[in-house]
Amino acid sequence: MNESCNVSIENIATQLLEFLGNARKIAILGIGNPLRSDDGLGPFIIEGLSVRNPDVYIENVGSVPEAFARPLAEFGAERVIMIDAANMQKPVGHVELVKTDRIGGIAISTHHMPLSFLMMYLEDSTGGETVLLGIQPKTIDFGEGLTPEIEKVARKIIETLNRVLEQHLRGIKNV
Repeated sequence: MNESCNVSIENIATQLLEFLGNARKIAILGIGNPLRSDDGLGPFIIEGLSVRNPDVYIENVGSVPEAFARPLAEFGAERVIMIDAANMQKPVGHVELVKTDRIGGIAISTHHMPLSFLMMYLEDSTGGETVLLGIQPKTIDFGEGLTPEIEKVARKIIETLNRVLEQHLRGIKNV
């Protein structure tokens, strides 16, 4: 992995901590289809998360994330982080945190509902805030498994999310 990717991952960690703020109930949704190569990165990352806490809802929502709006509302999610392959017209493996007001220009691969609508719908349903952790895929063609470039980035994101969540939960506990 090149140095610029490490810098952007650290920048993502800082942005995630800012986004989480003082939220006590956090949801992390892995979106995507593992049968479409890099589109499976959301579920791949979700499977690698090791944080177990009743205030953190971690779910592989596959290709129908809208089906999870009710459970998220019942959980009381204050912050929702959606992880998905996003065609941002950037180099392969580019990682970006995208808020609802900026999502319009980003194409999402295989979903029935445009992600901008989904984010607004989840915000309306939960009363919380949503953000997309988007990763530029190499390919979303049919095939199992992530490309090596995307798997490397996904593993770094798993490590970063585990660290950010642990740090955030420690900070909330001490408040």
